[in-house]
Order: sequence, then structure tokens, then C-alpha cells
Amino acid sequence: MKLFFRIVVLYVIVSFAITAFMRDLTVELIVQAGIATSQFASVILSASTRMLPVFAIVPFIIGWRSFVTNIHLVIYAILGSIFLQLGFTFFKSTIPMIVPFYADPWFARFDQWLHGGYDPWELTHWVGQFLPMDRLLPIYLWVWSIPAVALILIIAVTDRDQARTIRFVTLYLACWLILGNVIALAGSSVGPVYYDALLGTDRFAGLHAALAESDLANTSIGRIQNFLWVAYAERGVALGSGISAFPSVHVGIATITALYLAERSRWLAVPGYVFLAVILFLSVYTGYHYAIDGYFSILFIVGLWVALRRMQENGAVLPWSMVQPTAACTGAGMDAR
Repeated sequence: MKLFFRIVVLYVIVSFAITAFMRDLTVELIVQAGIATSQFASVILSASTRMLPVFAIVPFIIGWRSFVTNIHLVIYAILGSIFLQLGFTFFKSTIPMIVPFYADPWFARFDQWLHGGYDPWELTHWVGQFLPMDRLLPIYLWVWSIPAVALILIIAVTDRDQARTIRFVTLYLACWLILGNVIALAGSSVGPVYYDALLGTDRFAGLHAALAESDLANTSIGRIQNFLWVAYAERGVALGSGISAFPSVHVGIATITALYLAERSRWLAVPGYVFLAVILFLSVYTGYHYAIDGYFSILFIVGLWVALRRMQENGAVLPWSMVQPTAACTGAGMDAR
């Protein structure tokens, strides 16, 4: 976990440097970033609080001595998760300054072609008539936030399998840094809900009408959508203020969660994959994403997961492994040398 923390700190420095190069680094911008950090700290603590019943039994599972010995893993996991979001906030809000949004028309056409001439949002809103959407929508924000901000913490506290820990910490970092930053730059786009505002068209007028009919504007998701566009227009760096549709980090994190649950227990596989399906569905229903944003994220994460497993099974030494002790870790998660 110490290596995870070091990588995140380096990432924050690089993101900060890129932001400083691409835009005027004012005191106000730095203050916004500080507020964003404190806000996210409260989010991760809130998410961790929801996991207290699980954490409470961990000392009895792994033993008090092992738990106390590895408490520093928890600290590194929490601090790393907080700083990761700080760096991600900086970088994501700078994406359109590096590569201006350009890919939406192509994604919209491809999405429609792939789904037989229908926009995927139309299909999700048709299905949504038969679902309890008022209960499903909070999953996209609040339930998803638990693995998004606390997965590394959960691994650090509960997982004694070193190979699996290495694999999923790698996947987690790849989701945020590669999917959410590098590939997001290559496919710079805003998503269906912002398409018309960006391009001055009425291409997704039907989506906005459907969202208005569903009263999404009066939910947390609707308010956040409005906040994101205002932040983009004002070039702000508030928490999570960046807009980036392709690929979907939401679906990427949900895919990692499903794979992790399936590896921990076959009984957890079904709820894990149901969670992934719900996040994919809601990512399109809310207008945040084209369906291909989620499809790509699933293919990327699963492909990387398969590659990492095969490398480990073949005895390959992964970068994480090079800092591990020769003796097996006796506590939870990765050794913090």
C-alpha cells in the first residue's frame, strides 16, 4: 500500500504540473483544489463508515496482532484514495484544454448504428418504465461511491491474498489513470446530456425531454449535471467538476468491483454482476454516457484482468511484486515496505 500511495502522490504532482501549464494557476484555483480535497475526504470517510460492520469483524478474522501490525495499510489506503481524487479532479478538468471536445458526433452515430438505429438512451428509458427508478438512481451515486473511494481500503483491511491484492490495486489505478485520463484524452467527449449545449444542436432534444419527464432534474444526479456544466463553462476545479464521457470510469469501477467480488466468493459473483449491469444501465439512462463508453470500459478492465492473471500464473514478476518481501505477507493486503 505504501507503493500505491507513492504512485498516487507522483500522479498528483504530474496532474498539478499539467494544470499549471495549461491554465492560469491562481490562488483561487488552489483554494478550490483544497476545498475539493476536504470534500472528498468527507466522502471517503462516509463510504468507510458504511463498511464499519464489515471492518468490525476483521480483527477477529485475521487476529488482533496482525490487524494492529497492518493498521498502517489502512492509513496509506485512505490517504492514497483521497489524493488520487485530487489529482483526478485536476487532470479531468484540464482535458478539454489539452484536447478540445471533438468526438461526440462520431460516438453518437456509432452508438446509434450499433443498437439497430436507436439511441441507447431511448432503450433504457423504455425499459425504465417498468423499473423502480427512484430506488435505482441513488445506486449510481451513493452505492457506487463505496467501491469508488473505499475499494483499496477494503482490500487493505480484508484481503490476505497478495497476488489478488496486486492484481486489483493495478486494475484500480489503471481505471482512474489510464481509462479516466489517457484514453479520455484520446476520445475527448462530453456525452449525450451535454451534446446539444456543446454543439448548439437539438440532436438529443428527446433525451432532455425524457429526463424532464422522469423528474431527474430534481434529483442529486440532475443537480450534479447542471453543476458540471457550469463548472466547465467557468473553468473551475471543484470536486469532480471535469466532464468526460468516453470511456466510463463509473462502469470501469463497477467492473472491477464485480470481478473482485467474484474472486472473493462465488456467492458474491451474482450481486457483483448485477451491480455492474445496473451501473451500465444508469450511465446511459441519465445521459452521462454513450453505451459504447461502458462497453469499452468493460472490455478494457476484463482484458487487463485476464492478462494480469495469466502473467501471475506464468510466474511473471509484476512491477508491484518487485517491492514485496520474500516472505508471504501475514496480514491484510500488500506489504508496505
